[in-house]
Amino acid sequence: MRTKALAMALLFLFALATGALAQEYGVFVKARQGLSGPFDRAVSETADALKKAGWEVLASYENGVPEDCGFRAHTLVIYSEDYARSLLAHGPRAAFALPLRVSVYEDETGINVAFLNPASLNRTVLGDGVESGLSRSVMEELATALAALEGHESSVQIGQLRTEGHVGGMGGGDFADKVQTIYEGGALEDALRGVNESIEKNTLGWKKVYEVDAGEVAIVGIAKSATEAKAFGIAGEKRRNDTFRCPGLDHAAAFPIEVVLYTHEGTARVEILDEMYRMKVYFEDAGRWAFMKNMTMPGHIEDEVVEVSTSALRKK
Repeated sequence: MRTKALAMALLFLFALATGALAQEYGVFVKARQGLSGPFDRAVSETADALKKAGWEVLASYENGVPEDCGFRAHTLVIYSEDYARSLLAHGPRAAFALPLRVSVYEDETGINVAFLNPASLNRTVLGDGVESGLSRSVMEELATALAALEGHESSVQIGQLRTEGHVGGMGGGDFADKVQTIYEGGALEDALRGVNESIEKNTLGWKKVYEVDAGEVAIVGIAKSATEAKAFGIAGEKRRNDTFRCPGLDHAAAFPIEVVLYTHEGTARVEILDEMYRMKVYFEDAGRWAFMKNMTMPGHIEDEVVEVSTSALRKK
């Protein structure tokens, strides 16, 4: 059964890479469904499959879910030094496409696994055509690794389907224009120490999920359960019905939020993505009406992320 599932997954990915869908990618790929429980075992087996495929699991954490959901979601943050080196060759802001994330989540059909699609994310961050071959090969690598799990092959693209990297519409724009420098000064190691101190002392409910030292670039991932729960509720609102109570959990791999640090002309910079833009990147399929009803949410998140990341730095 696993051999058949692997063959089907590879056929699907081959069609993506070479056929009519070659330029249309979803933000996420639902790779498996119907995994046998219990849930914690499915998470552990997913992590083991990724490690066996050569990925480092930086973090494994429970996502926040809507109160009336009744299901669980869990995110694995994964990393590869070789992959990171290839992306960061295009500049430190390529770090916003790192690390990758894999979610294990429940719905009425059982336990599912989805991953953040590098073929979609990288062309948004790096530009159309940049590292497209690498992006597709990593997409295929993740699908192949997850095909080793029990359950049923899915290979369904979810989230916004895009034919280009540019994110348009209200709140969209070019990636380079949406990166915000929220602190600048001192040495990189001091700035990183200050970011960690800020996160540790925050009283807003945010936590550090992972930290990556990629040489000249550092990445810190932060998350807040209440923020995730609200985002997943919005993501699934127009798809929710009597059959699926909490469909937005299939977007769990949208978090954590990245805080990127690097040295520019001898001085450390701390940067984040404009939060409205980031929500568009990961949640645009929620629809224009959902964004209009929750217009204040991105600004609120951004204010908290800035405070949580730089409060200690700004006091020095």
